[in-house]
Amino acid sequence: MRDVSSHQWTTFVAGGRFAGMAAPREEQVESLSELLDLAREVGEEATTGRLWYRGVSKSTHSLVPGLYRGTDDAQALVGKEDLMRLQFASRSMPMLDAAPQTPWGLLFLMQHYGVPTRLLDWSENALLGLYFSLSVSARRGFPSDAALWLLDPAGWNQGILPGMDPPGAALDADNPDLNNYSPGRDINSMATDIVAMHARYNNPRITAQRGVFTVFGREKVSMEDLFDAKGLPERVMVKAVLPKKVLASMNDDLRVLGFRETMIYPDLVGLATEIAVDHGFTVR
Repeated sequence: MRDVSSHQWTTFVAGGRFAGMAAPREEQVESLSELLDLAREVGEEATTGRLWYRGVSKSTHSLVPGLYRGTDDAQALVGKEDLMRLQFASRSMPMLDAAPQTPWGLLFLMQHYGVPTRLLDWSENALLGLYFSLSVSARRGFPSDAALWLLDPAGWNQGILPGMDPPGAALDADNPDLNNYSPGRDINSMATDIVAMHARYNNPRITAQRGVFTVFGREKVSMEDLFDAKGLPERVMVKAVLPKKVLASMNDDLRVLGFRETMIYPDLVGLATEIAVDHGFTVR
């Protein structure tokens, strides 16, 4: 396991990559059957046989959470996350059947309703992950290659936290290994790396999407660059590139299989979107 020097972290924050370092493995996938074959292959080598999936509408998008796409430095952005969390807590109660009881629960809820946080969304379901790649791309007219990331969360955590208990597992919000990432923690005592954690199913969207997360520490670093810096095994993270020429047909196939808006968003927003899309309207 290689240590990451302060100079290397500066390179990360500046958005660079290290000379001579290899990117995660990429595979071109042109059909649902090819995607499932790849998932089966990667899953067979996974630490616990389970994978997480994240779809992106543009294959060049980095694995960085919404909060850290801001232009401010990490300290300012973490401060904004805290302020937004307090605002969300004070103003969301009339809109909720039951308010989250923990800071993590509140952060999960914020993330799923579009507030930028240090969380990056993943799904335990490959085709749900694919839905997010294709539905966003469809709204834009399939302008570029998309991608679906495959992550071995237990293998990732094993490389990032080699002494964690239990070894090789995604962490529950109550696990003490997550204390250094917790919402509201002072950034100077916050952990540096990125770890995989389970969500609390505290709203219908998280439940429907089989939502899970990677949570980022105090550095504005992508998962790809941290993967390189830590020298993680190739099998831990794989990128399936979806060429733009096949996106429309893959999207049609996915919808025929029932992966539609009301399945992903079990609320009136999902219903309205599904009806509009079914009748040929583009929903922004």
